[in-house]
Amino acid sequence: MQKIAPLTRVIAAVILVSSLFACSSNKIVKQADAWPSDMPSRAYFLKIYEADEANKKIQTKEEYLTWIVRFYSGWELYRRGWIKMTNELVAQVEDPSQVKEIRYKINRIGRLVSGEWAKKADTRTIYLRHVSIWGNALLESLDRNEALPLINRVNQDVDDLLAHRIKADVITAERYFPADEDDPFL
Repeated sequence: MQKIAPLTRVIAAVILVSSLFACSSNKIVKQADAWPSDMPSRAYFLKIYEADEANKKIQTKEEYLTWIVRFYSGWELYRRGWIKMTNELVAQVEDPSQVKEIRYKINRIGRLVSGEWAKKADTRTIYLRHVSIWGNALLESLDRNEALPLINRVNQDVDDLLAHRIKADVITAERYFPADEDDPFL
């Protein structure tokens, strides 16, 4: 029974954050808005949007692009966007060749994840829960000196989720860093 409490808290937090999305800023990215230069191109995301007929029926292009920008830049409900998380991650790595490899692989994860995550919930495969788990695991991997192995694992999981080779519910924090049996809070 004690192991259920942390899971219940995580589920409650995800529900709370998800419900707060409706309260977040309604600023929508318009075609004329400047696209942030430190993100993949707008054209990349427009291709993804245009290719998903089911999502296009329930989400406007502007809404989709707004969520892409929020993913990368953060917003009032989640200040740490993918860009900030990536910069925090590589700032802790000293080897320049490793920084280059990490940045390349993290950028790949960001492109794939954001392109799917920005869609309406009824049509996507990747949810806020996944983004949160991966972001936290990536940051924790630095403390354990396991950044590249974890980045490779997340890349594979993203590929497998998008190809429907694994189910969304297998992505848990314990998948990347199993809970310590001696932890008094479990």
